[in-house]
Amino acid sequence: MNYLFFAEADVETAEEAMLLPASNYLGCDPVSGGIKLMFAAVDGTETREVVTLSCANGNQKTVLDAFVAIMNTRPHSGGYIVVADADIADADGSSPTRTASYHKAFRGLVTGCAIA
Repeated sequence: MNYLFFAEADVETAEEAMLLPASNYLGCDPVSGGIKLMFAAVDGTETREVVTLSCANGNQKTVLDAFVAIMNTRPHSGGYIVVADADIADADGSSPTRTASYHKAFRGLVTGCAIA
């Protein structure tokens, strides 16, 4: 089973970063400026985990195609896949020294990540 990692721009509290089993993927909702990915909650409740990947309008289908390919990477060996890591803040509050990274399959189309 693959696990998918997502992180917002400034991870300081719970649910600003998530590691989700790919098997929890429920579907998506293309929205203006991005695509909402929905997952079954990791705690087993009926609540959904929602991750929004930002992209330019018109690129939602291409981003979704890339996301499906990412989820299916090494389906039988499993692994930890960084899908979107927008966390650039340093723990000590100093100026950020890191840059956001998004899976190479997105080919630069994803520009942000938000977790709700």
